Amino acid sequence: MKKILLTLLILIFSLEGIGQISYRTRYRKAVFIETFAVSPIFSLNVDHAVNRRKNSFTDIRYGIGFVPGSKKRDKFGWSDNGLSVPMSVTQNFLVNNLKRRILQRVSLKCKSTPSKISVESFLEVGAAYTPVFYGISKPRHNFSGIIGLRQQVVFDIPPKPKVIFFKVQYTPKYYRGSFSWNPITGSTNIFGMSLGFSI
Repeated sequence: MKKILLTLLILIFSLEGIGQISYRTRYRKAVFIETFAVSPIFSLNVDHAVNRRKNSFTDIRYGIGFVPGSKKRDKFGWSDNGLSVPMSVTQNFLVNNLKRRILQRVSLKCKSTPSKISVESFLEVGAAYTPVFYGISKPRHNFSGIIGLRQQVVFDIPPKPKVIFFKVQYTPKYYRGSFSWNPITGSTNIFGMSLGFSI
């Protein structure tokens, strides 16, 4: 009975250790730059990872961007420049086998020092709302879907891991009662990319 109890306790603590290691690979806050996508041209953003689990996490972001206006100049520079405020919520699902790598790192049979760098890939799905405010015209309200791939490089540096990530996204838009989803016949900025790092 004592052996069974001892075995169960070791198993529970091992699973807890695995959960803590995988949890630590999820950053809490990051900053990133984005081109096109929901920005819609260029933006600087703050990113919060919440609901962080072993195989997924929820991402909340907000930022501020610049949208150039017409080519007619006035005394203040470009006329009708725009200021965008992109906001989005996405769910990220792990698509590579992090569990196997974690087991390798905590295994007592490991004969070499575990790698300090690991790569994680996530499928990202969600939605965004981006108001764009112009100087001489009415604001625009853009709604977008998000389907993307996120690649994270995790540097295991104490006291907490550092994360650099790169994202590519497909962001079909809804504006004034119509969808823009085809890059050939519709909007050309329904694809975008981002580069960021944890803070």
